[in-house]
Amino acid sequence: MAESFNRLTTEQKYVLVFDFCSSTSIIEHLILEGPQEGWRNLLIDIKKFLREESAAHGFEIYKFIGDGWILLFNTDFSPRELFSFLERLCNKYAIAYNKRIGKILPTQIDNIGITFGLEMGNLIRFVMFGRTEYIGRPLNIAARLQGAIRDKDPNPQGKMLMSKLVYSKVRRYIPKDYKVWKVTRELRNVFGGEKYHAIKYEKR
Repeated sequence: MAESFNRLTTEQKYVLVFDFCSSTSIIEHLILEGPQEGWRNLLIDIKKFLREESAAHGFEIYKFIGDGWILLFNTDFSPRELFSFLERLCNKYAIAYNKRIGKILPTQIDNIGITFGLEMGNLIRFVMFGRTEYIGRPLNIAARLQGAIRDKDPNPQGKMLMSKLVYSKVRRYIPKDYKVWKVTRELRNVFGGEKYHAIKYEKR
């Protein structure tokens, strides 16, 4: 273990955390009303999609977090391609959901889609138990931003919160059919929970 930690390296990355809305409700409805493997098959569909996109565009599929993933992008990754990827992912999820779950359940579940948090900064890379791991504030901030989208928004699906630092780097690449504006959120364990100024991104 000590030897692994001695080989620490620092890398600057974009950190994208995404989560599937209403995943608990989806699973509960499947348990009561439909084939439970539908959720597993949906996740497999998204996993395959991410592998194909990663191979084509060179980002890292870092970690599965139960109802979403953490992805890492080099900071020279094209912001235009990043926004294009987000739209492809949302479209893929909509198709997979309709195929695996939407056609099975007799009831409708609200807020079907994906929420995103995006931050950038330095991560420390090291090996733990034979696999690559990362630690660093950008991971925490991206996760908190993703989780805070639901605050003050009853329809969070398809939306993203990004830090002002990220926005300064990507603003000129934002697609014209999306809008952005400043919001404040209380991010747990970030600056003592004080109001954090972020940028919200959503389709017009």
